[in-house]
Amino acid sequence: MSKKEDRHVWEIAKARVIVSNKKVIAVETEPLVKYCPLHERMLGTTYHTKETVKKHLENKIRSISRLCTPNRILVSKVFGVGLGASETFTTALQNGLIDCMIEPCDGAGTVITNNPEIVQGIGIAMNALISTTPIPEVISRLKELGATVLDPENATIDQIAGLEKAFQLGYKKVGVTIPAAMAKDIEKIRALEKKYNAKAIVCGMHSTGITEDIVPYILQLDFAQTCSSKVMREIVAKKARKVYGKIIPVLAFSEIGQKLLDFRQKESKKNPSALIVGEIKPPQPFI
Repeated sequence: MSKKEDRHVWEIAKARVIVSNKKVIAVETEPLVKYCPLHERMLGTTYHTKETVKKHLENKIRSISRLCTPNRILVSKVFGVGLGASETFTTALQNGLIDCMIEPCDGAGTVITNNPEIVQGIGIAMNALISTTPIPEVISRLKELGATVLDPENATIDQIAGLEKAFQLGYKKVGVTIPAAMAKDIEKIRALEKKYNAKAIVCGMHSTGITEDIVPYILQLDFAQTCSSKVMREIVAKKARKVYGKIIPVLAFSEIGQKLLDFRQKESKKNPSALIVGEIKPPQPFI
Protein backbone atom coordinates (compact mmCIF):
# COMPACT_ATOMS: atom_id res chain seq x y z
CA MET A 1 0.00 0.00 0.00
CA SER A 2 1.53 3.30 -1.10
CA LYS A 3 1.88 6.14 1.38
CA LYS A 4 -0.79 8.80 0.88
CA GLU A 5 -1.57 12.17 2.43
CA ASP A 6 -2.89 11.86 5.96
CA ARG A 7 -6.12 13.89 5.99
CA HIS A 8 -9.40 13.14 7.73
CA VAL A 9 -12.40 15.46 7.42
CA TRP A 10 -15.10 15.42 10.09
CA GLU A 11 -18.30 17.30 10.79
CA ILE A 12 -18.94 18.00 14.47
CA ALA A 13 -21.90 20.16 15.53
CA LYS A 14 -22.05 21.09 11.81
CA ALA A 15 -18.51 22.49 11.98
CA ARG A 16 -15.99 21.15 9.46
CA VAL A 17 -12.87 19.83 11.20
CA ILE A 18 -9.62 18.65 9.60
CA VAL A 19 -7.24 16.14 11.22
CA SER A 20 -3.76 15.35 9.92
CA ASN A 21 -0.84 13.53 11.53
CA LYS A 22 -2.78 12.92 14.75
CA LYS A 23 -3.62 16.60 15.21
CA VAL A 24 -6.61 18.84 14.62
CA ILE A 25 -5.09 21.26 12.12
CA ALA A 26 -8.20 23.32 11.37
CA VAL A 27 -11.78 23.98 12.41
CA GLU A 28 -12.87 25.55 9.15
CA THR A 29 -16.40 26.64 10.03
CA GLU A 30 -18.33 27.70 13.11
CA PRO A 31 -20.46 25.04 14.82
CA LEU A 32 -24.13 25.63 14.00
CA VAL A 33 -25.31 23.38 16.83
CA LYS A 34 -24.51 25.33 19.98
CA TYR A 35 -25.45 22.69 22.54
CA CYS A 36 -25.35 18.88 22.45
CA PRO A 37 -26.11 16.70 25.49
CA LEU A 38 -23.69 13.99 24.38
CA HIS A 39 -20.84 16.46 24.15
CA GLU A 40 -21.74 17.89 27.55
CA ARG A 41 -21.64 14.41 29.09
CA MET A 42 -18.25 13.71 27.52
CA LEU A 43 -16.43 17.01 28.06
CA GLY A 44 -18.57 19.09 30.39
CA THR A 45 -18.87 21.92 27.86
CA THR A 46 -22.31 23.45 27.56
CA TYR A 47 -21.76 25.82 24.64
CA HIS A 48 -20.09 24.91 21.36
CA THR A 49 -17.37 27.09 19.88
CA LYS A 50 -14.57 26.29 17.47
CA GLU A 51 -12.36 25.69 20.48
CA THR A 52 -14.71 23.23 22.21
CA VAL A 53 -15.19 21.32 18.94
CA LYS A 54 -11.41 21.13 18.59
CA LYS A 55 -11.05 19.84 22.16
CA HIS A 56 -13.82 17.30 21.61
CA LEU A 57 -12.02 15.70 18.68
CA GLU A 58 -8.60 15.99 20.32
CA ASN A 59 -9.99 14.01 23.26
CA LYS A 60 -11.10 11.25 20.93
CA ILE A 61 -7.72 11.22 19.21
CA ARG A 62 -5.72 11.09 22.44
CA SER A 63 -7.78 8.84 24.65
CA ILE A 64 -11.33 7.70 23.89
CA SER A 65 -10.87 5.89 20.56
CA ARG A 66 -7.52 7.16 19.24
CA LEU A 67 -9.26 8.30 16.08
CA CYS A 68 -7.17 8.97 12.98
CA THR A 69 -4.14 7.13 14.38
CA PRO A 70 -2.50 3.73 13.70
CA ASN A 71 -3.63 2.63 17.17
CA ARG A 72 -7.28 3.43 16.51
CA ILE A 73 -9.53 1.29 18.73
CA LEU A 74 -11.38 -1.19 16.52
CA VAL A 75 -12.96 -3.60 19.02
CA SER A 76 -15.21 -2.73 21.95
CA LYS A 77 -17.64 -4.44 24.29
CA VAL A 78 -18.73 -1.10 25.76
CA PHE A 79 -22.03 0.43 24.67
CA GLY A 80 -21.66 4.20 24.44
CA VAL A 81 -25.29 5.35 24.26
CA GLY A 82 -28.66 3.71 24.49
CA LEU A 83 -29.98 3.92 20.93
CA GLY A 84 -26.93 4.84 18.87
CA ALA A 85 -26.57 3.34 15.40
CA SER A 86 -23.57 1.16 16.25
CA GLU A 87 -25.19 0.05 19.51
CA THR A 88 -28.41 -0.86 17.69
CA PHE A 89 -26.65 -2.77 14.92
CA THR A 90 -24.30 -4.47 17.40
CA THR A 91 -27.28 -5.75 19.38
CA ALA A 92 -28.93 -6.81 16.12
CA LEU A 93 -25.86 -8.85 15.15
CA GLN A 94 -25.71 -10.45 18.58
CA ASN A 95 -29.36 -11.51 18.25
CA GLY A 96 -29.22 -12.73 14.65
CA LEU A 97 -31.40 -9.95 13.24
CA ILE A 98 -28.66 -9.05 10.76
CA ASP A 99 -25.61 -11.01 9.61
CA CYS A 100 -23.34 -8.15 8.58
CA MET A 101 -22.78 -4.42 9.01
CA ILE A 102 -21.45 -1.70 6.69
CA GLU A 103 -19.91 1.36 8.37
CA PRO A 104 -17.32 4.03 7.66
CA CYS A 105 -14.06 4.13 9.63
CA ASP A 106 -11.37 6.79 9.71
CA GLY A 107 -8.20 5.45 8.15
CA ALA A 108 -10.06 2.69 6.30
CA GLY A 109 -13.18 4.06 4.62
CA THR A 110 -16.16 1.75 4.21
CA VAL A 111 -15.79 -1.45 6.25
CA ILE A 112 -17.80 -4.69 6.04
CA THR A 113 -17.91 -6.87 9.15
CA ASN A 114 -19.95 -9.59 10.84
CA ASN A 115 -18.22 -9.07 14.18
CA PRO A 116 -20.40 -7.10 16.63
CA GLU A 117 -17.38 -5.98 18.66
CA ILE A 118 -15.88 -4.39 15.54
CA VAL A 119 -19.17 -2.66 14.77
CA GLN A 120 -19.14 -1.14 18.23
CA GLY A 121 -15.39 -0.54 18.29
CA ILE A 122 -15.57 1.53 15.13
CA GLY A 123 -18.84 3.26 15.86
CA ILE A 124 -18.72 4.08 19.57
CA ALA A 125 -16.96 7.45 19.18
CA MET A 126 -17.80 8.36 15.60
CA ASN A 127 -18.93 11.78 14.49
CA ALA A 128 -19.86 12.44 10.87
CA LEU A 129 -16.84 11.34 8.83
CA ILE A 130 -16.83 13.17 5.51
CA SER A 131 -13.65 11.75 3.99
CA THR A 132 -10.53 9.91 5.09
CA THR A 133 -7.21 8.59 3.79
CA PRO A 134 -5.64 5.17 4.35
CA ILE A 135 -3.84 4.37 7.58
CA PRO A 136 -2.09 1.09 6.67
CA GLU A 137 -1.94 -0.16 10.25
CA VAL A 138 -5.69 0.31 10.73
CA ILE A 139 -6.49 -1.47 7.48
CA SER A 140 -4.12 -4.35 8.28
CA ARG A 141 -5.64 -4.80 11.72
CA LEU A 142 -9.16 -4.80 10.34
CA LYS A 143 -8.21 -7.50 7.85
CA GLU A 144 -6.57 -9.56 10.61
CA LEU A 145 -9.83 -9.29 12.55
CA GLY A 146 -11.72 -10.71 9.57
CA ALA A 147 -13.29 -7.48 8.31
CA THR A 148 -13.38 -6.47 4.64
CA VAL A 149 -12.17 -3.00 3.66
CA LEU A 150 -13.91 -1.84 0.49
CA ASP A 151 -11.05 0.21 -0.95
CA PRO A 152 -7.74 -0.25 0.92
CA GLU A 153 -5.79 1.90 -1.55
CA ASN A 154 -7.90 5.02 -1.12
CA ALA A 155 -10.05 4.45 2.00
CA THR A 156 -13.11 5.52 0.01
CA ILE A 157 -16.35 6.00 1.91
CA ASP A 158 -19.03 4.50 -0.34
CA GLN A 159 -21.79 2.82 1.62
CA ILE A 160 -23.73 1.75 -1.47
CA ALA A 161 -20.69 0.01 -2.97
CA GLY A 162 -20.01 -1.52 0.43
CA LEU A 163 -23.54 -2.89 0.56
CA GLU A 164 -23.21 -4.43 -2.90
CA LYS A 165 -19.89 -6.00 -1.89
CA ALA A 166 -21.56 -7.50 1.19
CA PHE A 167 -24.32 -8.96 -0.96
CA GLN A 168 -21.69 -10.37 -3.31
CA LEU A 169 -19.97 -11.99 -0.33
CA GLY A 170 -23.22 -13.82 0.39
CA TYR A 171 -24.65 -11.82 3.28
CA LYS A 172 -28.44 -11.67 3.19
CA LYS A 173 -29.42 -9.31 6.05
CA VAL A 174 -27.11 -6.33 6.06
CA GLY A 175 -27.16 -3.27 8.29
CA VAL A 176 -25.93 -0.06 6.68
CA THR A 177 -25.71 3.60 7.67
CA ILE A 178 -26.09 6.50 5.28
CA PRO A 179 -26.16 10.27 5.88
CA ALA A 180 -29.76 11.47 6.13
CA ALA A 181 -28.99 14.15 3.55
CA MET A 182 -28.26 11.31 1.09
CA ALA A 183 -31.52 9.49 1.77
CA LYS A 184 -32.31 9.49 -1.96
CA ASP A 185 -29.77 6.65 -2.14
CA ILE A 186 -32.50 4.44 -0.69
CA GLU A 187 -33.65 3.90 -4.30
CA LYS A 188 -30.23 2.44 -5.20
CA ILE A 189 -30.28 0.32 -2.05
CA ARG A 190 -33.71 -1.16 -2.73
CA ALA A 191 -32.63 -1.91 -6.33
CA LEU A 192 -29.61 -3.82 -4.99
CA GLU A 193 -31.90 -5.80 -2.69
CA LYS A 194 -33.87 -7.00 -5.69
CA LYS A 195 -30.73 -7.73 -7.72
CA TYR A 196 -29.21 -9.93 -5.02
CA ASN A 197 -32.40 -11.21 -3.36
CA ALA A 198 -31.17 -9.85 -0.04
CA LYS A 199 -32.22 -7.32 2.59
CA ALA A 200 -30.63 -4.07 3.73
CA ILE A 201 -31.62 -2.50 7.05
CA VAL A 202 -30.85 1.18 6.60
CA CYS A 203 -30.19 3.78 9.30
CA GLY A 204 -30.18 7.49 8.48
CA MET A 205 -27.44 9.38 10.32
CA HIS A 206 -26.35 12.99 10.92
CA SER A 207 -29.71 14.51 10.04
CA THR A 208 -29.08 18.04 11.35
CA GLY A 209 -29.74 20.57 8.60
CA ILE A 210 -31.71 18.35 6.20
CA THR A 211 -34.37 20.04 4.08
CA GLU A 212 -38.02 19.11 3.64
CA ASP A 213 -37.52 17.79 0.10
CA ILE A 214 -35.67 14.79 1.52
CA VAL A 215 -38.55 13.71 3.80
CA PRO A 216 -40.18 11.22 1.36
CA TYR A 217 -36.87 9.36 1.13
CA ILE A 218 -36.23 9.46 4.87
CA LEU A 219 -39.56 7.71 5.37
CA GLN A 220 -38.33 4.83 3.19
CA LEU A 221 -35.41 4.12 5.54
CA ASP A 222 -35.78 1.59 8.34
CA PHE A 223 -34.82 3.95 11.16
CA ALA A 224 -33.05 7.25 11.66
CA GLN A 225 -31.48 9.53 14.23
CA THR A 226 -33.10 12.95 14.77
CA CYS A 227 -29.92 14.70 15.96
CA SER A 228 -30.67 18.44 16.07
CA SER A 229 -32.84 18.41 12.97
CA LYS A 230 -35.93 20.60 12.99
CA VAL A 231 -37.34 18.70 9.99
CA MET A 232 -36.87 15.32 11.69
CA ARG A 233 -38.39 16.43 14.96
CA GLU A 234 -41.30 18.53 13.68
CA ILE A 235 -42.26 16.74 10.43
CA VAL A 236 -40.75 13.27 10.15
CA ALA A 237 -41.39 12.20 13.76
CA LYS A 238 -45.14 12.64 13.23
CA LYS A 239 -45.02 10.09 10.41
CA ALA A 240 -42.78 7.54 12.10
CA ARG A 241 -43.99 4.07 12.98
CA LYS A 242 -42.58 4.49 16.50
CA VAL A 243 -40.50 7.10 18.34
CA TYR A 244 -37.81 6.05 20.82
CA GLY A 245 -36.42 8.43 23.42
CA LYS A 246 -37.12 12.09 24.13
CA ILE A 247 -33.82 13.96 24.34
CA ILE A 248 -32.40 12.73 21.03
CA PRO A 249 -35.25 10.66 19.57
CA VAL A 250 -34.69 7.77 17.18
CA LEU A 251 -37.44 7.08 14.65
CA ALA A 252 -38.53 3.70 13.26
CA PHE A 253 -40.17 3.62 9.82
CA SER A 254 -40.39 -0.10 9.05
CA GLU A 255 -41.24 -3.32 10.85
CA ILE A 256 -37.61 -4.47 10.86
CA GLY A 257 -36.40 -1.03 11.96
CA GLN A 258 -38.79 -1.15 14.89
CA LYS A 259 -37.70 -4.70 15.72
CA LEU A 260 -34.03 -3.66 15.88
CA LEU A 261 -34.80 -0.68 18.09
CA ASP A 262 -37.07 -2.74 20.35
CA PHE A 263 -34.24 -5.23 20.88
CA ARG A 264 -31.78 -2.43 21.55
CA GLN A 265 -34.13 -0.64 23.96
CA LYS A 266 -34.68 -3.86 25.90
CA GLU A 267 -30.94 -4.54 26.05
CA SER A 268 -30.10 -0.99 27.16
CA LYS A 269 -32.48 -1.34 30.10
CA LYS A 270 -30.78 -4.55 31.19
CA ASN A 271 -27.26 -3.23 30.61
CA PRO A 272 -27.17 0.59 30.77
CA SER A 273 -24.83 2.39 28.38
CA ALA A 274 -21.80 4.42 29.38
CA LEU A 275 -23.45 7.79 28.61
CA ILE A 276 -26.95 8.52 29.92
CA VAL A 277 -28.54 11.63 28.39
CA GLY A 278 -32.10 11.28 29.65
CA GLU A 279 -31.81 13.87 32.43
CA ILE A 280 -30.59 16.83 30.39
CA LYS A 281 -31.95 19.00 27.61
CA PRO A 282 -32.03 18.25 23.86
CA PRO A 283 -29.55 19.67 21.33
CA GLN A 284 -30.01 23.33 20.41
CA PRO A 285 -30.85 24.97 18.12
CA PHE A 286 -32.96 22.77 15.88
CA ILE A 287 -31.87 23.46 12.30
